[in-house]
Amino acid sequence: MVRSRDLSPARRRATQNRFADLIKRLNRDYRKAVASKFIITLGDEFQSLLNTASIVPEIIWRLESDFPDRELRVGIGLGKLDTPIQPYAINMDGPVLHRAREAINDAKRAKILGGIFRGFGEWDSVLNGLAGLLWFQRSQWTPAQRRIASLLRCGMSQADIAAKLRIRPQVVSRQVQSSGCVQYVAGERAWSMILRNQIDPLLHSKHGRVKFH
Repeated sequence: MVRSRDLSPARRRATQNRFADLIKRLNRDYRKAVASKFIITLGDEFQSLLNTASIVPEIIWRLESDFPDRELRVGIGLGKLDTPIQPYAINMDGPVLHRAREAINDAKRAKILGGIFRGFGEWDSVLNGLAGLLWFQRSQWTPAQRRIASLLRCGMSQADIAAKLRIRPQVVSRQVQSSGCVQYVAGERAWSMILRNQIDPLLHSKHGRVKFH
C-alpha cells in the first residue's frame, strides 16, 4: 500500500479495515485458485500463494477497483516452494517467495504500479510490458469509463451497458471510443491467455507456485 503512513492514525485504521475486508472477499471469491490464502502482513502489505498464474490480471483489477483508497504496488514471483504449504501465505520459504520480494522491491524503487513479474524467464519482459501498458490506460479513466470497462470485461454489449446504466447508447459509445475500453479488454485477455497457455503448463509441470505480493 503506497504511502499509507501519510494518513492520520484514524484514517489509516479505517483504510486498513477496508483493506482487510477486501482480503476476505478475495479469499472467498478465488478460493479454487489460492494455494495459501491471502494474508495481511506488517499492516500495509499482503501476500498469497496461487496455483495458477492466469488469475493474476483479475486479482489486480479487483484490488484497484474495490480498494480506491490508496495505490497498491504488486509483485508476482514464479518458482518452487521449499517448505510445506500453509493455510495462509506466511511462515514458508523458497525461490517463489524470494522472487516475489524482488519484484515488490523493484516496484518500490522504480515507483511502478500495475504489477511486476519475476522468475517467469523469457516471459518477464512481455508480462511486465503488458502490465505497465494496461495500468497506464486504466489510470487515465474517469470513474464512468472504468464502470463501462468493468461491464465490457464481463462480456456485456454496449447496448446492454446503456440499458443497465440507464444512459443513451450514444453516451456509452463516446465513452468507449475516448477511453479505448474495447482495446483494453482485448489486451487484458491476451495477457491472461499468455499466463494460462504459456505459464500455467510450466508451473504445473515443475510443481511450482505463483507468489502474489
